Amino acid sequence: MPDDKDSILNDETERPLTPEEQARERAKQMTRVVCICKGIPLGKVLDGLPGCETVADVNQKVGSGSGGCKGERCGPRIKILLKKYKEHKTGG
Repeated sequence: MPDDKDSILNDETERPLTPEEQARERAKQMTRVVCICKGIPLGKVLDGLPGCETVADVNQKVGSGSGGCKGERCGPRIKILLKKYKEHKTGG
């Protein structure tokens, strides 16, 4: 059964992926870097979303937004992820 991360990252495909393909794709997505300055991967950001209400909350929890760009590059992506997470939690 998919967890929250799977539903946030759900990408439409032409055919359903096999369990092996799903695991490979998920592993690939989780290691994708969200915060370039600090090298923070998507998996760490997704793990940090619970309990956060703002991008600043996420930044404080996972260390993003404190690199050279001060969140100019990762902030918009984190904002989208946080919005999707909240919508998923409220059933929206």
